[in-house]
Amino acid sequence: MESFFQFAALISAISWSTSGVILKKINFSRYFSFPFYEAVISLIIMGIIITFMENWTVIFNENSNDLLMFTIAASLSCIGTVFYVISIKNNPMGVTFTLCAVSTILISLILDFTINNINYSLLVFVGASIVLISIFVINFESFREYKDKNILGILGGVFAGSLWGVAVFFNDKALIQSSILTGAIVRAVVSIILLGILSEILKQRLEINTNKKEFSKVLIAGTLITFASLLWFLSLDTITGSLTTIFGNTAPVFAIILGFFFLNEKIHKSEIFGIFLAFIGIVIIILAKS
Repeated sequence: MESFFQFAALISAISWSTSGVILKKINFSRYFSFPFYEAVISLIIMGIIITFMENWTVIFNENSNDLLMFTIAASLSCIGTVFYVISIKNNPMGVTFTLCAVSTILISLILDFTINNINYSLLVFVGASIVLISIFVINFESFREYKDKNILGILGGVFAGSLWGVAVFFNDKALIQSSILTGAIVRAVVSIILLGILSEILKQRLEINTNKKEFSKVLIAGTLITFASLLWFLSLDTITGSLTTIFGNTAPVFAIILGFFFLNEKIHKSEIFGIFLAFIGIVIIILAKS
């Protein structure tokens, strides 16, 4: 069963990478707009799921300390998402994915090792290192062709990944006794409140786009991120935060594979080699955990 939850993080990566492709095409000029609407979509979907499962009583009776942990994690994750949008709007997608993935994995590993006192076997570190290398190899072409470097975009990717890594730590603590549904609903509520306040303070008022095509893009991307978050929580509830981030941040691998099969995009030799390395690293980690 644990292997299934590990694969849940991989499925989350597929959903996340697909949303990134759609997000790149959404016509929003203000950075708070999409994260806010994604949170609204998430709240609606989670409300339907919790109502269907008749689970509201459990959520309202959650421990206050766990709710605080979820709130801190959601706040950090929300701010990280804003930096992610800033980065993806100013950088090639491959560069953004690389910066975010590497930062998240490194922060999660450091926190697990220094605070949670989790000691992994040598094979796990070997597998994690191979996955990290594969992310750089996959996006080699993006970095090579990246001539007009945007400092805001680079810092946005690093900040996003770092904040997500810290958020993983707090979510991991809260999930010891709480449910994944609580974590998901808190993430949505906190994001709506925080983004609404920040948009007013920073004079980045939320955009309203009545175009049906644009609305459908926001709806699809928001729904994909919602289910990616649920699967990510499911994985985090079973395995450690750093392992979840390693599996979850293989999104660039699946973005390339999906592009090849469904969009007829060309795959560079470096990308093929990177995908091969990524799957080797994943297999090594799973075998080490088994």
